[in-house]
Amino acid sequence: MKTTLDLLNDVVAMGFNRAEALESIDASLDIIFGFENRKEIRDEELSDELYNDILDGFKCEREEC
Repeated sequence: MKTTLDLLNDVVAMGFNRAEALESIDASLDIIFGFENRKEIRDEELSDELYNDILDGFKCEREEC
């Protein structure tokens, strides 16, 4: 499994601003996990499906979907 930090790094590598990407990822994960159930970014493991779903959202934002 990959972590939220891995996801953030992949999104930034696609050319997105780090702060804006983190804000967007956090908002999505707050909805999914609940704010009170979140872990540190480097420790929060994401399923492959969730990781890819969020990454695909960023790809679509870049009009690559």
